[in-house]
Amino acid sequence: LADAAYAAGELDVTIRTWERAHAAFLDAGDVVMAAAAAVRVAMHLLFDTALMAPVRGWLARAERLLGADPTPAHAWHAAVRSYERVLSGDLDEARRWARRSVEIGARCDPAAAAVGGVAEARLRIIDGDVEAGLAMLDDAGATVMSGTLDPLTTGVVYCELVCALQGLAQYDLAEQWTEAMERWSATNAIGSIHGRCRVHRAEILRLRGRCA
Repeated sequence: LADAAYAAGELDVTIRTWERAHAAFLDAGDVVMAAAAAVRVAMHLLFDTALMAPVRGWLARAERLLGADPTPAHAWHAAVRSYERVLSGDLDEARRWARRSVEIGARCDPAAAAVGGVAEARLRIIDGDVEAGLAMLDDAGATVMSGTLDPLTTGVVYCELVCALQGLAQYDLAEQWTEAMERWSATNAIGSIHGRCRVHRAEILRLRGRCA
């Protein structure tokens, strides 16, 4: 339900559903899945509202529930924490969390590893190593276009990829990846393309003179 609501652009329903899942898992005594649901709430708040106080609250709740043994919830927590640290200006911690998400995700959750990998790529670009960052973004793009990841992760990685390329004025590359995403979305039942993705598409079309 949460994923379907997000594909339909119903962010409030998405967040409420993950909150309900969190409470239900707690009642059932499944603390790992409760932590995973808390991370999902934090992720949607981070990417779609940038309301950092509740993001930090949900991440802290997840941290209290996660044990020592690595799980997919640990990988996703690290990925979201990396972006939270970037937006808070703490790049050293952002790098540490991004690396952790890639390392854990490589063992148990490729989707989390892909999101963490994009965070690493953007941090490399911020650090001035643009060539290495672009190579990492190409690798992330190839991963999501292969169709091996879920639709939500594919959309997140695509959005981050195009944002990074637009920020570098790499419009040719941004256009190529946008066209690849258009072809992918036409063959996958993901509901609508998120509004932000359509904005990226419109920006690129406008730069090409197709203003209408």
